[in-house]
Amino acid sequence: MINVNDFLFGSDNEAFEKAIASKTSDGIIVVPPRKAGANPERSYWLLDRAILLPENTTVILQNCKIKLSDKCRDNFFRSANCGMGIEFPEKIQNIHIRGEGLCVLEGADHPRATGDSSKLLHAPCPHLPEDICRLADWVPAERKTPDKINFWDIHNHSYGTDAGKDGESQYGDWRGIGVLLANVENFSVSGLKIVKSHGWGISLEACSYGRVEKIEFDATMYKEIDGILMNMENQDGIDIRNGCHHIVISDITGRTGDDVIALTAIANPAYRPGGSVKNTHVMHNDWTKREKDIHDIVIRNVVAHSYLCYVMRLLPALASIYDVVIDGIVDDADNCQAACGTLLLGDMGSYGENKPDSMRNVTISNIICNSRNAISLKGFLTDSVISNVVNKNPNCSALTVTREDGMNNVSTFNIISAKTIK
Repeated sequence: MINVNDFLFGSDNEAFEKAIASKTSDGIIVVPPRKAGANPERSYWLLDRAILLPENTTVILQNCKIKLSDKCRDNFFRSANCGMGIEFPEKIQNIHIRGEGLCVLEGADHPRATGDSSKLLHAPCPHLPEDICRLADWVPAERKTPDKINFWDIHNHSYGTDAGKDGESQYGDWRGIGVLLANVENFSVSGLKIVKSHGWGISLEACSYGRVEKIEFDATMYKEIDGILMNMENQDGIDIRNGCHHIVISDITGRTGDDVIALTAIANPAYRPGGSVKNTHVMHNDWTKREKDIHDIVIRNVVAHSYLCYVMRLLPALASIYDVVIDGIVDDADNCQAACGTLLLGDMGSYGENKPDSMRNVTISNIICNSRNAISLKGFLTDSVISNVVNKNPNCSALTVTREDGMNNVSTFNIISAKTIK
């Protein structure tokens, strides 16, 4: 067992790197609060770059805070098999991140980049219509009144101090993800509070036989920076990507800017090498060399809400999602009109074709909905069950099926809307 404080003779990153390089046969790295008296004097850890985790490593955080510096355009933690320019991340095993007590991962005061690969960086990047009218040079002059500002005037751009800098990508990418694991077998992430993430909180790509549990999120798609609410896009909570299987996600709380939990099996046919910028994947997408489906996933005990999108999204596109259990979801939004919805199943093909059997063997039960939409089935669902749903918003249906043939052999029962409750 190694204590990071024992290696604190230079930067905080160097302390982590030396501790990991010196790990003993048990693979355990202990991270307490930064020791008193260390120069500079502060109790939290400040990172300029990601902490890279090789296989057979367990990081135990103990009532500590890790923060990204304003120099950092990188993750908090990343599996060491992937990163910039690594085209084909090799499979590694046994990576665990465990928080004990209150363990906080917090974004930078002035992030260099936020959002995903579709969002152009801008600084300043105001969030409120009145500030957009004053400061947003991308809005035409004839529309610079608060009543004419539209959705995309707010959400096409995302804050980042790298905006306009030569040699820096002008879009968000995988470096904005808080905890990023790729092609890892036998893993766990637990006991963390992720605050004001630069992009997604946790992303798993081609990972298997693992757990993500006891995670709290605190993100709202914006942050006050220099006295102005700045837009920070795509603050998902947990993203499960292509090739993931045999994973349990449980005990998730808090609020996110974008989806709280998203299973996105998007098999983009255009090949992109791993470690590319302007990409939210760090794995490659050569589907002849890796698995594209998501399967054998259990999600339970979620009490959370999204600022803008869904508590949960299942999105297959040119791929499949199957053998999934979703049990015990409470959308705790305090405004029924605040977010898009509680559960989204598939889409109308904007990310790629949804095939009739692309979502199958899905069990959804014990859901409380409190958003603009309850459960929206926009793709296809086959051989599945939806049960015990309470929709608290009387202005929408508890279950909306967009396609005429959207459900095939799907049982639904005990689905209740507020307007029917006496």
